[in-house]
Amino acid sequence: METIFTPSEAAAFVQLPAKQVYSELEYRVIVSVPNSPSLPFAALIYLRALKEINFTFSVDYRSLLYQRLVDAWEQRMYSIEIGNFFTLHLDAIAIELSDIITRFKDWQKRLVTDANIMGGETVFPNSRLTVRRIGSMLERGESSEVIREDYPYLSQEDLEFAQIYVRAYPSVSGLTHRDYL
Repeated sequence: METIFTPSEAAAFVQLPAKQVYSELEYRVIVSVPNSPSLPFAALIYLRALKEINFTFSVDYRSLLYQRLVDAWEQRMYSIEIGNFFTLHLDAIAIELSDIITRFKDWQKRLVTDANIMGGETVFPNSRLTVRRIGSMLERGESSEVIREDYPYLSQEDLEFAQIYVRAYPSVSGLTHRDYL
């Protein structure tokens, strides 16, 4: 998968805070695509591994780990050994991420964006319900059950990916709905 990802998309797909992804870029642990803050797929593998390891490493060690991971990935090595007892299975991480990203992209194709519906905000098909509204509700901690009770036509996949959508494509406006009232 040779797709390039924004830091926000990367954070959403690997389930890390965007701040942590930007921090990895700022400290130059992750090398972004030239002339833009975009990340290759290998960076997502690294970030997902970092989340799973759930251990704090120094910047130097994270840089070394990232470089080893990229080198291994480019040489089609599907696992790397870290220390004496820890093996990182790059292929398993890549398969998991590829599956999530593919399913998300397929789901995203079914969404509707029309200037005549909700001011051009992306909505679920055959509705005026915005994806951002559902994703934001989930981000605030609303349960899936309550949302499905109010919107029974939404699938579990709709809920899962609405939350990823909100994280991957944050609102650019500083204004909230309350600012208009």
